[in-house]
Amino acid sequence: MDTITLTGVHANGTHGVLAFEHERPQTFVVDVTLHLDLGQAGQSDDLEDTIDYGRMAKDIVSVIEGEHVDLIERLAQLIADRILADAPAVEVIDVTVHKPHAPIVVAFADVSVSITRARSDSGKAAARMDEASSTVTGESSVLAPNAISGAAVPPQTIHNAVVALGGNVGEVETTLRAAVREIDALPGTQVTGISPLYRTAAWGMADGTPDFLNAVVELETTMGSHELLASLQGIEARHGRVRENHWDSRPLDLDIIDYDGITSADPDLALPHPRAWQRAFVLAPWAALNPNARLAGAHGGPVASLLAVAPDRNAAQLESEDWMLSGHADSDTSVPAGGSRQPHADWGWSAVENHPQSRSASQLPPAGAAESDEAVETQPVSRKAIISLDSTSHDAERLFREAIVSIDSIPGNQVQGISPLYHVSRFDGPDAMSAVVQIETKLPAADLIAVLGSIEAAHELTVDLDLVDMEGVTSDEPNCSVPWPSARNHASVLAPWLDMDPDATLGGDPVSFLLAMAPDAGQVGLLSDNWVLPPQ
Repeated sequence: MDTITLTGVHANGTHGVLAFEHERPQTFVVDVTLHLDLGQAGQSDDLEDTIDYGRMAKDIVSVIEGEHVDLIERLAQLIADRILADAPAVEVIDVTVHKPHAPIVVAFADVSVSITRARSDSGKAAARMDEASSTVTGESSVLAPNAISGAAVPPQTIHNAVVALGGNVGEVETTLRAAVREIDALPGTQVTGISPLYRTAAWGMADGTPDFLNAVVELETTMGSHELLASLQGIEARHGRVRENHWDSRPLDLDIIDYDGITSADPDLALPHPRAWQRAFVLAPWAALNPNARLAGAHGGPVASLLAVAPDRNAAQLESEDWMLSGHADSDTSVPAGGSRQPHADWGWSAVENHPQSRSASQLPPAGAAESDEAVETQPVSRKAIISLDSTSHDAERLFREAIVSIDSIPGNQVQGISPLYHVSRFDGPDAMSAVVQIETKLPAADLIAVLGSIEAAHELTVDLDLVDMEGVTSDEPNCSVPWPSARNHASVLAPWLDMDPDATLGGDPVSFLLAMAPDAGQVGLLSDNWVLPPQ
């Protein structure tokens, strides 16, 4: 059978499952191959004996520019139907629809769907399912959830786990920071809490053995317990851990302390960790991270109570509360003699307790509050704050997750809410992704802004973090504008914020009202409401 092929037909259409795709046209590219008998045309040299591919191109464009459909599979079917209706000589048609600007949040070159349809006895296109396919090409084939087909993703059980980290060989603090990020990058896993860093003498080992540094992380994961254990051991191995002698020094040790509160005597993974109840280097950081934590099992109970009677309770000493942030600083941290690591002056912030003597407008209590200077000095005010995240990077999801972990690890901060992920279409530049987080913070606004700047710098300014609003704070200082003046005009901030908190207000105005009036309201669309868990 002979063929006629037409490739690269471009047109703009409003096709896709996301809300913004219903409104803003984007480019689609179509390739078509017709299978038919061209023997008569070869003899007659008459257009009537072949296919007018100019008309075929117009048919393709009219379908692309026509009525909205959610799926490019459906768009391909409509194109096949139109051409078979207009060209009775065609027996089989191959249609490929490319969507080069699909809202996929990783680097990619193209996404396409290809179908093959044969003329049925009725003259309509009949599917040949063995020939249909969909393809993503480029640097990655990981798709945003439901970005193309909108197919339902089976729900997965989310488990809660506590993992202890330790080490005493090499640049331990750097290794532990890397391990936290690698745990957070495991499939279906999100680190939700990071403890302060503790120093513990190498009990029971030879004199001169280096001290251990220890921390604890809480996480959510879709992994089973044994799958998580294998992944953690893989991280250990990548950092040089060799499991030969159980009590040796080691560059990295990762232990599952608790997994959904399960009690199990499995020889490969006993739960909870059988010695956690009497180990201060586990209990101390865990209690610091979560004062209400409980350990399951026969020796279990409130972690704080277990720590109070642990035989080595005085051996675990606080080393650093900001050790995760230390890795973000452009300059080295310093270790005073006999002390723990302190924030570097270049970071633009210092410990909260150092600030009452030089309070700026951003640190003043809300109007009408009867708050004495003495009270401020002894107990920093905890306030709700809204932070926006924005990035044009194809790796925006990962950048956002890392930024959220960093924000949560700062002393005085606790992340309380994370919005869905939004796609932002921009006419004057590359498209972007945006999200919003809500935190409770004891940092003054100016210091929080400076810390966000240090996290931006750590990611080479590929992610933009802005303090949008802080409860009870109004400031118009040059480096501290609260609320963020232009936020009320940015749907990229307002839409995810409203999704996270339908009752949110900004400057006394409902965010819902501000979003309806925002000039770019038609340029944002929900991309994913479960983006915090990395894609499988």
